[in-house]
Amino acid sequence: MAALLPQCLDSLVRSAAASSLDVVVVNDGSRDASLSIAQRYADHHPDIVRIIDKPNGNYGSTINAALPTLKGEYVKILDADDTFNCSAVVRMVDFLKSVSGVDMVVGPFIEIHPKSEYKINYTLNKQQPYDTERIYKAEQVIKEGHIPFFMMHSIAYRTELLQQMGYRQSEGISYTDQQWCFFPIFNVQTIAFTDIPLYRYNLTREGQTMDMAVQLKSISQLTEVVLSMAEYLKEHQSEVSKARRYFLAVVVTRRMQGVLRRFLLDMNDKQFDTSAFTTTLEQFKAAAPLPLKVRVNRMLDIDLLEYWQSNGCRYPQWRRDILIKLDNLMQWVYRLKNY
Repeated sequence: MAALLPQCLDSLVRSAAASSLDVVVVNDGSRDASLSIAQRYADHHPDIVRIIDKPNGNYGSTINAALPTLKGEYVKILDADDTFNCSAVVRMVDFLKSVSGVDMVVGPFIEIHPKSEYKINYTLNKQQPYDTERIYKAEQVIKEGHIPFFMMHSIAYRTELLQQMGYRQSEGISYTDQQWCFFPIFNVQTIAFTDIPLYRYNLTREGQTMDMAVQLKSISQLTEVVLSMAEYLKEHQSEVSKARRYFLAVVVTRRMQGVLRRFLLDMNDKQFDTSAFTTTLEQFKAAAPLPLKVRVNRMLDIDLLEYWQSNGCRYPQWRRDILIKLDNLMQWVYRLKNY
């Protein structure tokens, strides 16, 4: 991350609200110049930037290391290859002061692609049903169903909420940002919404975890994360209302369906391992809080899992290629329409 870290940190320390920030940079055993770059920022901004230097433990371990040390009332993750909108930092700090005490803050973010940018609202479309000058009860928001799930780039939490619940993410694997959007929801009682697009999510870097090639190689890690979420729901479901339990069950089931889709559609024949798929499917069937149905996307209602269960195989490659092209086209149209 050495090449990208300066622009990440600049988006914080160059903000007019920099003095209100507590920037904790966790160096996760990097072997490039990241630590020396972070140290330079800490030397120049000792009242703002702190460093935690630790052996490599992957994404979740960085959160676990930083969380107990935080000084700010609110915590928001910023990945080293992403940035905040520098001018929006000021607005966000002012907004957080105005809603001080609320458990969770939700807003839009910017998705950066090689040739375009999209503003992603917390509802995944243009609809923004909540006022930015009110604090809402989480039960109300969850019952109304405008938000299908929460996204890491959209949310900030009250730090004390996470510390009091003993929040921890799985270590040694990637994709645990899904846990960040899930475990705290069991405890969130109040939510505030903002229209400030603070987070700039960079999808242009080759080799990042959301790259499809990387996901396919890391399918076991995706599986482990989803199973951890299913287990957490099973252990804590009696602590939440029926509406919240159903919302969380839908989130887990959708994550499972996403993993199964990687097997059934996105892998080519050389990548696909029948044994690994059947093992994952059996694990999911045993843990799924709701029935599993693996559609190509929300609009293309073709059940890939039903075909497997009926025929004992995936769709032939030529048909999968067509479905992938249709999926890409429909996603492009959806972005044009909604973002």
